[in-house]
Amino acid sequence: MKIIKIENKCRECMLCVKECVSGVWRIVDGRARPVEPGLCNLCSHCIAICPADAIFHEKLNSGPLFKLNKKKPDSKSYRETVMGRRSIRNYRNREVKRETIEDIIDLARYSPTASNKQDVRYIVVTNRELIRDTANKIFNIGAGIYRLFSKGPGRVIARITGLDKNRYIKLMGYYIEEAHGGRDYILHNAPALILIHSPRRQPFACDNCSLAAANIMNYAHSLGLGSCPIGFLTLALSYSRNLRKAFQVPKGRRVYASIAIGYPAYPFPKSVSRKKLDIIWL
Repeated sequence: MKIIKIENKCRECMLCVKECVSGVWRIVDGRARPVEPGLCNLCSHCIAICPADAIFHEKLNSGPLFKLNKKKPDSKSYRETVMGRRSIRNYRNREVKRETIEDIIDLARYSPTASNKQDVRYIVVTNRELIRDTANKIFNIGAGIYRLFSKGPGRVIARITGLDKNRYIKLMGYYIEEAHGGRDYILHNAPALILIHSPRRQPFACDNCSLAAANIMNYAHSLGLGSCPIGFLTLALSYSRNLRKAFQVPKGRRVYASIAIGYPAYPFPKSVSRKKLDIIWL
């Protein structure tokens, strides 16, 4: 891997050395040098922080890099984005344009990944029939469990195990009635899904996907879209080979986050209540 310091540009500020956690850049005879190019994990920090554009890196295309606005984003606006984002469970029957979803995911790829693996990938589902069928299958599993524990020996087992106090079991009768009227309690009739996946058993894979998911949901909110993390779908995909096949999850990879996305049917004029902070200071 070729990494070159352009000597006639370098100011010897040593920022490349200070930022390089991989040990590529080091101080040699009082000057910054790329000593171990083979250790580079392609994080781009040396190029991003160099004030003189004095670094050539053959593996990093400087074309996509852009100058950042030195002025930080308005903190109040960002705070309102986070506080105002809701998990939307009622969507308008309106398609989300492909370009909009691509824009959202393009931003998500800047989310941090452990050791800069950049191994997070995405599956976008806009097939409404597939979304509807998947929602029905997952819901029917829950309804089947409810029926099993609602009568005969199952009812006794539910009472002994405390399953009869589970909020989903207690509400399932109501859910079933509403579902007959067309309400989707799993994927909420969303026009699109974003599945975020990473290599199975890769260290920090779940963390990497969760960070991307948070950025997706917050950025979508800033664009006027609504979103909802769907834990039941993520859970179902971890167990069902047929479901993974239907969603074309690549072999050896696991979906760690599932997000419904679309235009909210109703606006939320206020934020919601949250518990008080619980912090341990050391």
